[in-house]
Amino acid sequence: MIAQRAANPNQDSSRVTSRSIDSLHQTAQNDSSFRFLTRYPSPKRAGMYSALVPGLGQIYNRQYWKAGLVYAAAAVSAGFLIDNQRNYRKYHKAYIYRIDNNPDTPILYAEYTTEDLNLLRKGFRQYTEYSAIAGTLIYLMNILDAYISAHLKTFDMSKDISLRPSSTYQNGQTHVGISLHF
Repeated sequence: MIAQRAANPNQDSSRVTSRSIDSLHQTAQNDSSFRFLTRYPSPKRAGMYSALVPGLGQIYNRQYWKAGLVYAAAAVSAGFLIDNQRNYRKYHKAYIYRIDNNPDTPILYAEYTTEDLNLLRKGFRQYTEYSAIAGTLIYLMNILDAYISAHLKTFDMSKDISLRPSSTYQNGQTHVGISLHF
């Protein structure tokens, strides 16, 4: 193109630019790195995107509001996990200090008995595990939602498809059935 412009300097530059933009657009459509902008999303690709970055599969499916829900659920789950882990460590440290029988060890949480500290420690450990399980389930549901939503993008929702009850009367007998119209 540059050689053409040098050969004919009086040529309209907007015409060259529009040709180059069209060729760039065609290249972008053929290039595999631009498949994020397809009309109907691929279920495998949506699931893969959500597995790599939670919420990205929902963005790929153009369901932006679901991506916000995924991020909110992940943040809540992470918040509970961090808080429960912090409380577990705090009460675990106090419990270890209490049972070590060293007179130089400071007494933490004197208002609690040793049994209370052990109960609190075990409870927050269990809550930490529940939070981790909830985070894992949120992650897996994110992938499953992106995969199913991509499949349903191609589902035919036209009004021509219907399943209707039908009845017919032939030779003195009534027949009842279901008819499918499409």
